[in-house]
Amino acid sequence: MKTAALILAMAVSVGYGQDLTRPLTLPEAIQIALQKNPDLATAQHRVQAARAALQQTEAAFWPQLKLAGSYSASDNPAQVFMMTLSQRAFDIASANFNHPDTTDNLNGRIVAMYSLYNGGSDRANRQAAQLGAEAKEAARDAVRNALIYEVIRAFHTVGKARQFVRAAAAAVASMEANVQLARDRHEAGHALKTDLLDAEVRLAAARENLVQARNALAISETIFRHTLGVGETENVTAADTVENRRPAATDTDTAAARPELLAARKAVAAAARKVRAAQGGYWPKVSAFARYDFDSGDARNYEGSWLAGVNVEVDVFDGFLTRGKVAEARADLAAARAELRKTELAIQLEVQQARLNLDEAAARLDTTVKAVAQAEESLQLIKERYRNGLALFTQVLDAEAALTAARQRRAAAETDALIAGAALEKALGKKLE
Repeated sequence: MKTAALILAMAVSVGYGQDLTRPLTLPEAIQIALQKNPDLATAQHRVQAARAALQQTEAAFWPQLKLAGSYSASDNPAQVFMMTLSQRAFDIASANFNHPDTTDNLNGRIVAMYSLYNGGSDRANRQAAQLGAEAKEAARDAVRNALIYEVIRAFHTVGKARQFVRAAAAAVASMEANVQLARDRHEAGHALKTDLLDAEVRLAAARENLVQARNALAISETIFRHTLGVGETENVTAADTVENRRPAATDTDTAAARPELLAARKAVAAAARKVRAAQGGYWPKVSAFARYDFDSGDARNYEGSWLAGVNVEVDVFDGFLTRGKVAEARADLAAARAELRKTELAIQLEVQQARLNLDEAAARLDTTVKAVAQAEESLQLIKERYRNGLALFTQVLDAEAALTAARQRRAAAETDALIAGAALEKALGKKLE
């Protein structure tokens, strides 16, 4: 009784878990992936970081204002003299220049600085940061399109695996009927024992294929959940829906709108501005400054003073630092241009492959649909001939295997056509939804 109760509880538990499986339509799956997939989240954070870097470059175009304070004490004649002058408390009559008393000073300071010119480096750095942020945004869009394509592929792969299970289950049911047919004919003396044995062997193979198909379905559903970014925390699967095949692109469609291409071009432009920023080291730097000081010897009576001016700096020799920075920036520019060329070639290859794959999938789909109809008709004819003693039982079994294979090829062709259509849209830079 305990064993029976345990088995019943396990069956109820399994059935309950299956009921909790939530099927998702393709649009629902895409929306979940856009919200939860970590790859897209990482790309978005990189955009935010690039925007923050751009904000940092903007600081060079604003005045810098600082507050500072210090306390000091000394009996050094020069320091004491400067302190008392700043406090406006110097008395020549009572001053002991060689042996002054210990004097302290409390100083408060407001300092303002503004860069007037630095060889164009600040402007070039800001432009490079702007282009870099735009490149990161384009890269995020590329990740988004790639993610949607992966969701589409995983979604339809689940559907294909499900059709494989159905084909395998239909083959098992048909093989079971064949076993019964062979047994009945053998018992009636109209068939050999070998016919029954052959049917049982084929039935065992069909059941093994069904186990493998169900395992492939479970794996495809796991991949689907991980592509969405939910992992095993949510029991979801692809809805069993019929999707229309995506139309083939026309010959005039190009991949000029690919976000990967835009990102690579922005990266080249940003690298060019980095070269200009590095070259700013060869030019003089001009800045304005202003300072206001409060000095006191007793922390009560403060005396104020100010200082303002313009500062000019020219690096006559910096140990070849600027030359090295320019050389590095030019090498980065050359690398960015090579990466752009690589991206262009990769996209051209991807578009061509996607077109060929879609054409192949469409041709296979047309062929496999006809093949399934022919295999079904052939099987019925051979079964009828076998019942009338005009065909061998092995012919029936071969026809069954041919029908199962035809159904699986059709399922694969249908899925491949859907995936190939999405792949071509992605290759052409069309925004997937």
